[in-house]
Amino acid sequence: MSAAPSIGSPKTLFANMGTLRPEEMNPQIPAPAVILGAAGLIPFLLLTGMWLIGSDVPSAAARNALVAYSIAILSFMGAVHWGLAMNSAPGDQLWRRYFASIIPALAATATAFIEGGLQFIWLVVCFCGLLIYDLYAVRQGEAPRWYPRLRWPLTLVVCACLVAAALHAT
Repeated sequence: MSAAPSIGSPKTLFANMGTLRPEEMNPQIPAPAVILGAAGLIPFLLLTGMWLIGSDVPSAAARNALVAYSIAILSFMGAVHWGLAMNSAPGDQLWRRYFASIIPALAATATAFIEGGLQFIWLVVCFCGLLIYDLYAVRQGEAPRWYPRLRWPLTLVVCACLVAAALHAT
């Protein structure tokens, strides 16, 4: 049995299309990423629900916690790109990659200066902007090929929670 071919370049990918195993064409998302990614949605869902339908927690506390958690997660997701850049070869567009990794934290910090429902709209814009950059990073070979399949559903749920919060805040 021979080793699977490298799929580094598009030319190699198409030349070896018939010899690639399914997991090379569409690698599985690692189980910890799926489980922990889904677990990361729990605070979004709980805090949004607590604020929208009311609970024993004061609504201002649930609202503030939703904003704070959103800022933390957005910053964390940007840091993913810092980690990917650290694992790159020198000269591999490192300035762009490191710079892009800090933009989500800076944009998230700006949320503190926005009031009302616009805070949540701004966070939706930030999460969607980061998703676009994530897709670009995958196309550039800078992030795992499975990453969009993880990011899309997580981002949809996060953005749905934030849009609901924005509508409730107005």
